[in-house]
Amino acid sequence: MKRYFLYLLIYSIGGFVLERIINLIFLGYWWDNSVLYGPYQPLYGSGVMLTVLFMEFALPRLAWSPRAKDALLLVAAILFTGAVEATTGYGYEALTGIHLWDYGQTFPCRLEYVCVLPTSLFGFLSFLVVKYLHPLIKRYLDNLDNRVALTLAVIFTVDVIVTLIVVL
Repeated sequence: MKRYFLYLLIYSIGGFVLERIINLIFLGYWWDNSVLYGPYQPLYGSGVMLTVLFMEFALPRLAWSPRAKDALLLVAAILFTGAVEATTGYGYEALTGIHLWDYGQTFPCRLEYVCVLPTSLFGFLSFLVVKYLHPLIKRYLDNLDNRVALTLAVIFTVDVIVTLIVVL
């Protein structure tokens, strides 16, 4: 369980960095549109985590060629990304009344929170992270001290609780 929480945290931090880079490219300045106080975007971390779980638990059960498994992993990453975007966007708006983002303002989309082009790009990035970066992260985290993991879990949990108190 420790390992999967740390994956979520690491990939959420990666999502935070990615979001800042996207904002710099498209807006021309550093815009922090985070929901939580810390440097993480759990939306991105959750999409990657679902892809990791799929890779670790579903793909090994298939007697497919490596290329077919990679293609399925890519499709799964895109679908997981879309599902997490929709769940997060619509769910957060239903809970708080706050509209987080709107792809319809940038892309020709009918839905605010899910759009084929950006969702596919984020899914493709998730695929690349899981396929090429995840094995290195997994190896590193196996040696991480439990106290570090517990400290990070407490910090993240406090952030989520404080955010919920402030927002709700």
